[in-house]
Amino acid sequence: MAEQTKTGWLRLLSLDILIAAVLCFIAIILFAFVAHTIVLNKQDLFDTRFFQFFQQYTTPLHTRIALFITFFGSGTFLLPFYLLVIIVLWFARKRNYAVITGAIAIVSFILGAVLKNLFQRERPLLEHLDAAAGGYSFPSGHTLAIFTFAGMMMYHAWHTRWKTTARVGVCLFLWAFACLVGLSRIYLHVHFASDVLGGLCVTIIWLGICFIYFHWGTKRWLV
Repeated sequence: MAEQTKTGWLRLLSLDILIAAVLCFIAIILFAFVAHTIVLNKQDLFDTRFFQFFQQYTTPLHTRIALFITFFGSGTFLLPFYLLVIIVLWFARKRNYAVITGAIAIVSFILGAVLKNLFQRERPLLEHLDAAAGGYSFPSGHTLAIFTFAGMMMYHAWHTRWKTTARVGVCLFLWAFACLVGLSRIYLHVHFASDVLGGLCVTIIWLGICFIYFHWGTKRWLV
């Protein structure tokens, strides 16, 4: 037992867990800064600059594209897709992965709802180009949801037997697409840029904590 405990603590010094811990720490600091300085103290220059940037590219075509992209961060898309992923993992005899994937996704949705009600930030006063948007603004639920989804799919893709170039390509695509979903929320005037940044920070913190927990020690969950 003592030897297993020692091995577990030494595992905390491994490169992957150290990177996850550093990213978590940076995300916590950044989230605290955004929440305090921009959201609570209403220093909105950062948000204003983003709206001004996207304003020059606002056209009916771009709006249709943004609405298409933003759909992939909605529960309407993600919930059925999560269910499909869980079913595939379950029948592939990776049942612990299936359970963990479902649990992480559910807690992610709960985190978004709790934080929105905690900060109760109103959405931008600009015309909303996405009529379906409602509720509070900070952090962005779409951003939190899509980056959580992308992060877990990146993890699963990286642990396949695909060639390294294919795994890297899939991970880069998932990251880039998640970024596009976040940016679409700003373009559509339904979120401030700080909402999107806050959603990304929460995702990094949550997935980082999960990564450290499930990889610490014997990895008994990941079998």
